[in-house]
Amino acid sequence: MYEYNICNVPDKDIFKRQCAALENNIPNLKKGDLLHDVDDSQTQIYHKDGKKITVHNSYYIGALYISSEIRLEPYFNN
Repeated sequence: MYEYNICNVPDKDIFKRQCAALENNIPNLKKGDLLHDVDDSQTQIYHKDGKKITVHNSYYIGALYISSEIRLEPYFNN
């Protein structure tokens, strides 16, 4: 499992931009459910070739981060 820390505080705008960046840069990415928790946290689920990628905007943890079963660096060379 790969973890990518995006921001040290939850941020709805950065969450939306991060999701858009994944969708625009990773070919054949399939968008799954958007989960919304009672504390206003959000988790967007994606799938790529049978592997799961999740973007977390967590008010519980206090961070915006990605958990992924694949390496994402090759899709973001620049």
